[in-house]
Amino acid sequence: MSNLNEYNEHTKKVIQLLVTTLCDRNCKHCCNKQYDLNDIPYVTDEELKECETLCITGGEPFLYSNPSEIARYYKLRYPNIKNVYVYTNANELLECLKEKDVSAYIDGINVSIKTKMDLISFYGIANNMRVRELKHNRLYVFDNLMPRDTGNFEVFKRDWQEDFNPADDSIFRKC
Repeated sequence: MSNLNEYNEHTKKVIQLLVTTLCDRNCKHCCNKQYDLNDIPYVTDEELKECETLCITGGEPFLYSNPSEIARYYKLRYPNIKNVYVYTNANELLECLKEKDVSAYIDGINVSIKTKMDLISFYGIANNMRVRELKHNRLYVFDNLMPRDTGNFEVFKRDWQEDFNPADDSIFRKC
């Protein structure tokens, strides 16, 4: 697949891991609609043994999987994995926070605010003590939906991309 990075010395430390293709959204430029999900390679044991940062993504990981358990599994099996980050929209994360501690084995949450409902939900996330204790939280803001208070989240203003390309220093895999 041409728009996915090759596994090499430059990309081997960071894996974007697709744990589910299911999502309850229909975002206008969803990256999962931009390529054939069947063409994404499965993550290999060799790749995981070299990885230092694992980024759990989807679909929507908090709606269709248990990111804390996924993080636990990979961190215990691969002690070289130092950081696990989860990419999510705000709504599903907030719902999960009401029921359980989602921060175990997770080092950071990457929240994308793409709708007004996400913006409203984000306030509950930013004020959650377990989330505030995580060391690396990021907030991606689309369409000028900037919250007044961003808590301990580092803010990145984003535009919708018509062509998805993973970060230059990572590989994109599925499990």
